[in-house]
Parts: sequence; C-alpha cells; structure tokens
Amino acid sequence: MDEALERRETADGAVTTAVRRVRGGRAGWVRKNVIMDQRKLDVARRVLGVETETEAIDRALDFVAFREELAKGFSAVRRSGGVDDVLEGRRRA
Repeated sequence: MDEALERRETADGAVTTAVRRVRGGRAGWVRKNVIMDQRKLDVARRVLGVETETEAIDRALDFVAFREELAKGFSAVRRSGGVDDVLEGRRRA
C-alpha cells in the first residue's frame, strides 16, 4: 500500500501530519496528528456517547457538516419566499 505523508506547521507552531492511503484502508479516512484540549475531547466523547476519541471527533464533525446543510436549506427556503416571520408582530409589541 502506498502512502503520501503531509506535514504542516500552524501559525502557533503546532505540527500536524496526515497520511493518505492510496489503496486499502477505510475509504476517505486519513490519519491526523493534532494537538487538542483533552478535557474537551473527554466531554465530547461522553456527551456523544461514544467509546473512542476517533468516534467523538468523527461524530462532532458530522454535526458540523449537518449544521451547514441545515443553514443552506433554510437559506434556500427563505429565498423562495416559503417562510413567514410569525414572530414579527410580537417583536414590535
């Protein structure tokens, strides 16, 4: 199996690396080494109800992607004129 290794340094000096598998492994998955707050990771794992840190990060990223999809959908509905502001009268009162 061939691998391509990427190494990047962030503005604060943290180094991240990623290995991209050309064949085999899980499709779309890459290995990432990042510096992160362990307390936040522990909270995310507990709140999301998963056992591994990888699952917690993956689930959290799913939520971010889903939020973006929702925002795009709401914007499309709003542009189509399909949403009325039902609270408009209450805000002015």
